[in-house]
Amino acid sequence: MNNLAAESDLRQLQSSEQRDPIFYWIIALIGAFVLLPSFSLDYGVFESTSQEFKEAMGWSGMNISWLWFTMPLVLLIRPFQAQDKYAKKRHQFDISYAGFCVLFTLLSSWYTEQGLGYATIVLFITLGCVITLALARLEYLGGDIFVIGALVSIVSLISIFIIYPSIAIFVPMFQDDMGNFVMWQFVEILGRSQIIQIILNSIMLGTSVGVVATIFGLVFAIYTTRIAKRSAFIARIFSILPIVTPPFVVGLGVTLMLGRSGYITELMVDWFGLQHTNWLYGFTGIWMAQVLAFSPMSFMILDGAMKSLSPSLEEASYTLRANRYQTFFQIVMPLLKPALANSFLIIFVQSLADFSNPLVLGGSFDVLATQIYFYIAGAQLDYASASTLGAVLLIFSLAIFVIQYIWIGKRSYVTISGKSYRGDVQPLPTGLKYGVSGLLYFWMAFNILLYGSIVFGSFTVNWGVDYSLTLDNYINLFGMGFSEGAWPSLLTTMTYAGVAAPLTALFGLLIAYIVVRQQFHGKKVIEFATMLCFAVPGTVAGVSYILAFNDAPVYLTGTAVIVIISMVMRNIPVGIRAGIAGLGQLDKSLDEASLSLRANSFKTITHILIPLLRPAILSTLIYSFVRAMTTVSAIIFLVTPETRVATSYILNRVEDGEYGIAIAYGSVLIFVMLAIILIFDALVGEARVSRSKANNQD
Repeated sequence: MNNLAAESDLRQLQSSEQRDPIFYWIIALIGAFVLLPSFSLDYGVFESTSQEFKEAMGWSGMNISWLWFTMPLVLLIRPFQAQDKYAKKRHQFDISYAGFCVLFTLLSSWYTEQGLGYATIVLFITLGCVITLALARLEYLGGDIFVIGALVSIVSLISIFIIYPSIAIFVPMFQDDMGNFVMWQFVEILGRSQIIQIILNSIMLGTSVGVVATIFGLVFAIYTTRIAKRSAFIARIFSILPIVTPPFVVGLGVTLMLGRSGYITELMVDWFGLQHTNWLYGFTGIWMAQVLAFSPMSFMILDGAMKSLSPSLEEASYTLRANRYQTFFQIVMPLLKPALANSFLIIFVQSLADFSNPLVLGGSFDVLATQIYFYIAGAQLDYASASTLGAVLLIFSLAIFVIQYIWIGKRSYVTISGKSYRGDVQPLPTGLKYGVSGLLYFWMAFNILLYGSIVFGSFTVNWGVDYSLTLDNYINLFGMGFSEGAWPSLLTTMTYAGVAAPLTALFGLLIAYIVVRQQFHGKKVIEFATMLCFAVPGTVAGVSYILAFNDAPVYLTGTAVIVIISMVMRNIPVGIRAGIAGLGQLDKSLDEASLSLRANSFKTITHILIPLLRPAILSTLIYSFVRAMTTVSAIIFLVTPETRVATSYILNRVEDGEYGIAIAYGSVLIFVMLAIILIFDALVGEARVSRSKANNQD
């Protein structure tokens, strides 16, 4: 009897282990419907009244949510045990029916204007798990549940937070103030003389900034790679400055130097008798500030390209009796064409998307980014015009991104082969060397004056009027208690950035793993869609998030969640590129060895790949954190008084004319982020040194 009982218990245990997990997900779905609100809460979980909470529960009345949660119950009509790969029709039905339930829930929510609540999160997770299990049983991607689940999650997040907002920005173009469909409204908007002038202004500004910033970037790259190669700190400074400098600070610094009350302007008036004018406010001021802000970005692109050139080509040129000028302009420069074009295109897009410098220095010179802001946040609330200009800006950026992705990507400029001989770097022409050095020294002197003015200006009473030193600006910011001044915005920003940075790194690594290590149809589409985050200007991203998530089916506007999501999605391409670069250096045999020892993909990533990719992950973390701290154009439309971040606080001070406080806050952020970068850089350096020592000991 005891043996029979033991065998019975064993059979029951085996049977329970073979039960289809979908049953458990359906049970969780029913529990979510009972315990969580099916509809969105206008004031969140903690600030809603008990009556509002009850009305948001799906079971409180007959409504559409009953269909949302009862339709998946059809999946209960199935064998009690999990089915193998031969039950193809069963699994195909699960995939198609779960997808239908997702679409029905979203479309019915939009049609009935009922926002989705917390219970629907469990609903979508359940349906996603159904799709994942069915694909695994069909042995898609080798039947690896973790990989399939990651792919389903990635596709879902890309669809919701990248593709859907990008489409949503086009909708108001075809709607009037009453919400009626107007087919050719955007034509009327684009036909306005003011709009045409704004578009031309933006194109002219972007082109001129792209050309000049690329020239300066090339000058810096030539200097650090061919003239003073030991001056690595220069490259480090130029790569850090644009990252840690908050928005508005460069524009304010230029104003302190060259504005009507700037000290250089005063010197020019006193020494040369020039008159006070507003020459800085307009195209000239924006152009100058953007060149200062974006040239280091060009340098980072061209510095890598210069270092990758093979000196043997220059040696071959000299052996054919070409002089140094001919070698540089006919050998080196043509090989830099992809990097130069890449630099120009990226700077052009950054100039179009720049919001802070035109706001400070624009004067009467309007550009797309600021005009979109005024249409949304100004006295004239005009979503149709904002949507139209946002669509124009998006089309410009996407067109340039596609050109870069297709045209440049298909050309080969390989100069380093598998042969060991590379040759020695040849000296530059003397005239070119002096010209490059002179431009660099001028740039360094100007930047020293610029950042010196920023720091000194934060300690003055009133720049241009009273240069007496004072701590009042810092006292107003940080001396009024943690609930007053800049403390709330600083702590909020650091909290949001602290949440967004690890999400960016992990999500980017996951996408990189799927793209690099897995083979499936549509891989290029996923890679291209994720890189769209970089191509979409910040202003357009902010407007698109308002239009997409300010109405059913998903209400997120005004919450901290949408700010964090915006930070993650804006920086996700960096995490992806870092992950792809890191995985490219790790042989796939490491994955295969782990899998051959019966470790699944999740264990392989957590125990093998992540420890080896620690420097890349730390670099992504710090970059994402700093960029989240300094972002403005993407989140300026998303923050509220409760979710205000540091950059929006600085913007408010600029709009109120409190430049001293704005500069002081910017100075604090610069030093804080520099300290964070140096700390993380030391951690990454120690990790690399320890790994190198371990390898040497082996």
